[in-house]
Amino acid sequence: MFEIKKVFSTSIITAVAGLAGVQAYAATYSGAVYWNTPPYPQAATCSATIPDEKPLAIARTLVVGNDVPDGTEVFSWGYGEWSSDVTLSCVSTGAAGSSTAISGFSPETRFTVYTSVDTKGGIPFNNPGLRLKVWIKNKNSSTPCTGSGCVTTDNNYSVYGTGNLFLFAGAGEEIPMSKYGGGNYVSQIIAAPFAANHYRYYPTFTGQYSIRASLVKVGTVSYGPLTIQGNYPVIQYPGGSSNSLFQGSGITIAPPSCRLRTTDYTISMGRWAADTLSHKGTPAYGTPVPVNLSLECSGKTEHVRFRFEDTGTSLSTNKNISLYDWAGGNKIDGLEIEMLYNGTKVNVDNTTITDTGSHGSFVSFDSIFGSASTAAFQARYVQNGPVRRHGSNYTGPVTGKVNIYVTYD
Repeated sequence: MFEIKKVFSTSIITAVAGLAGVQAYAATYSGAVYWNTPPYPQAATCSATIPDEKPLAIARTLVVGNDVPDGTEVFSWGYGEWSSDVTLSCVSTGAAGSSTAISGFSPETRFTVYTSVDTKGGIPFNNPGLRLKVWIKNKNSSTPCTGSGCVTTDNNYSVYGTGNLFLFAGAGEEIPMSKYGGGNYVSQIIAAPFAANHYRYYPTFTGQYSIRASLVKVGTVSYGPLTIQGNYPVIQYPGGSSNSLFQGSGITIAPPSCRLRTTDYTISMGRWAADTLSHKGTPAYGTPVPVNLSLECSGKTEHVRFRFEDTGTSLSTNKNISLYDWAGGNKIDGLEIEMLYNGTKVNVDNTTITDTGSHGSFVSFDSIFGSASTAAFQARYVQNGPVRRHGSNYTGPVTGKVNIYVTYD
């Protein structure tokens, strides 16, 4: 009999999972809008509220193997989850103007997303295998019209973008903001359309749109903290701009890994024939006994490797498991246990690495060890001489112990 008692698992990348709650945070900028013709009356008081939650700064670990097909969504933030809304609001004074010329606070925002120049689209990261895709959804229809032919000065409220994206968005319309080819933008504006008396009046109106985002695999992923590469998306507002919404490196991309489901094993080797006590000549081998090491993996893990260490006090020069009597821990000479993998001897020397190939399959992008696998080793008696204890023939129970170390790519 031999035992596997102290089992250690090591990995190239240590994935520490954590998830903090989203803290709602936004900045509001406000000011007065004046007609730019005498007597320069105040037309409205307006404000722009710009989200600043920094969802990419929130700590979380995502397990992504390169067996995951390109185009797979790894993680997503829905509307209201990515951030609070971009909001533009005005309260009219009722003062009329004869033209579109204004001064003071200009009620307009512009959201620009800088995407990759290749056909994969999306916002690039420092990780070449991942992209961030972004959408907005308008909550208020561009008024009074929602199609081509409208102009912003004739709408109370407009959400519009470049011609290759969209013109004027209707209520509930979703707009992709991460098509490839450079900058994608959406503008939001409150204006003063003509009234029946041929004067312009700012409306009392609040317009909003929401943002959602998706982390998508587009190629071979690397591992480590994730951060946007290049220009951050920027939201411009009257008098300034902010690119902090997309900043942060709280997400860690980790490879799948495996660990031993059971840490302690006791393997019964059966009896070794007593008439071999005086064995001479070439080694005698026993029948191999299965040593099935149960693994649990967080995904498909390549090159799961094992290393064995004999814990005995008198190590085998043949790089096998040394044996001792059951009662006093005295060394038994002439008889050892040999480890095998796929019929080939495995050296028990705390140095030799045995690559058992890939184990596990996709389970989740969270760090969940939900995929079971088995590394099938064998063990057998090997006798190289008379079986003796302190120079005297020995019959009786024997035992040995090994440690196992597990590593993986």
